[in-house]
Amino acid sequence: MSDRKDSLRRGFLGVGVVTIVLAVGIVALAGTTPVTAALFGWLAIGGCLLVAAAVRERIASVGWPRIGAVGLAVLALGATTLGFVQLLAGAGGWTLLNGLVMLAAGLVLVLLTLECWLGGVGIAPETFTVD
Repeated sequence: MSDRKDSLRRGFLGVGVVTIVLAVGIVALAGTTPVTAALFGWLAIGGCLLVAAAVRERIASVGWPRIGAVGLAVLALGATTLGFVQLLAGAGGWTLLNGLVMLAAGLVLVLLTLECWLGGVGIAPETFTVD
């Protein structure tokens, strides 16, 4: 395994574990309401897919870069949705800043998703090889 591939997969593992812990923390601290259930589902699905991409080379016939790309896409979709909701809810002070930060995070996640899905446009293609 190349150094870049190894570091990318360790990053997937770290982000996936932190995302799952965040999902469990939201439910533990805020209780179960429809909003927290939606947040939990979004974070848990994205985190589990990233952990799966980090620890397995293939699942069925799908390689780890595609699995990681789907996990990142789930997180990007949720981040941009929350960003737009924050902007539409009321543009002022911290709400505006929170919405802009969520949109920026969503943009970064989308770019990394495309990089993983396409298999190395800006990052070296050997990073995304599946053994």
